[in-house]
Amino acid sequence: MTSHSTAPAQGHTPQSQRDQRTYFVSDERLRAFAQLTPLQRLQWVEQCSHFVRLGQAARQALPPSR
Repeated sequence: MTSHSTAPAQGHTPQSQRDQRTYFVSDERLRAFAQLTPLQRLQWVEQCSHFVRLGQAARQALPPSR
């Protein structure tokens, strides 16, 4: 099973670039994720969340664009 998804628009009209992001998950990655225990899945989600927060903090630390 191959997954291809777009992030839903959250009440923004027209859609921003952020709302139009897509991603692809291979069958191999889906199978690997399915084999994780519930605890391992939660740890994976926490790691992803931490990564996103680091990126957001780095973006906020940048000087404003001109």
